[in-house]
Amino acid sequence: MEDKRELLKQPLHGIYIPIGLIIFGTLMFGYEYLPYSIGFIVVVCSTQLFFAYKRRSSMDKVKWQDFELVDKTIIAPMTTIYRFKLNRDDEVLDIPTGHHLACCFTINGKDEVRYYSPISNQFDAGFFDIMVKHYEHGVVTKRLAQVAEGQTVKFRGPFGKLDYKPNMAKELGLIAGGSGITPILQVITKIITSPDDTTKVKLVFANNSEKDILLRAEIDEIASRYPGFSVEYVLTTPSEDWTGSSGYVTKEIVEKFLPSPDPENKIFVCGPPEMKKSVAKITADLGYQKESVFFF
Repeated sequence: MEDKRELLKQPLHGIYIPIGLIIFGTLMFGYEYLPYSIGFIVVVCSTQLFFAYKRRSSMDKVKWQDFELVDKTIIAPMTTIYRFKLNRDDEVLDIPTGHHLACCFTINGKDEVRYYSPISNQFDAGFFDIMVKHYEHGVVTKRLAQVAEGQTVKFRGPFGKLDYKPNMAKELGLIAGGSGITPILQVITKIITSPDDTTKVKLVFANNSEKDILLRAEIDEIASRYPGFSVEYVLTTPSEDWTGSSGYVTKEIVEKFLPSPDPENKIFVCGPPEMKKSVAKITADLGYQKESVFFF
């Protein structure tokens, strides 16, 4: 059910209509009262503008903003979740599903920018999380790892091309490779937290080894709680006791674990460039329409 109180935050209902009613009511009594009404209107408008300013989003798409690091948690080898504070404790980072934020560091006099998808959801208030996989020669990830709690990092956004709408597909196949799980997880979270979205979701998550599977506990919990969601892990170097799929994401794996190439079904892919190139060929060979396959 829609909260009617949210209407008061809109200019039409919170400013224009009340002003019109005040002026109309004043004129009914007499023009001599109009200066008093205008003074009252100025106070009302100033108050509304003040609260609108207070409610503004911490994140700006054009201007870089500083966000304080409040926590960082190592969740896997060379992989860390960073938590940044928003301006208000009740603020939620409301960005389109599957979009990402730009992160900037000035290194050796040059602005180095990288893009990260938040893994926090629409119920997490006062902060946002990003999951970062660190690389030996990663310029930005190395600097990010050096940031201490209490220090700030520059972000702006959101950015992205995905225009996700509930029930835009009957079945949705998701293919993620390594840290490419972050925008994919946004899509999954959006679907399972939207009661009206009945999309069935099938995920193929490819990694090098079992210890490299990021957020596995969270993904497995989703699979156990939501019948419309299933996941298949694929490892390139599995252990001897591994019972899941092994190797790379192949034509056989796509056929077995993902939705069929039906016009009502879609495929979303996020991972290394080599994997994207391979999946593009596989989906084309299997008969998926080009517009049904989206690459982050």
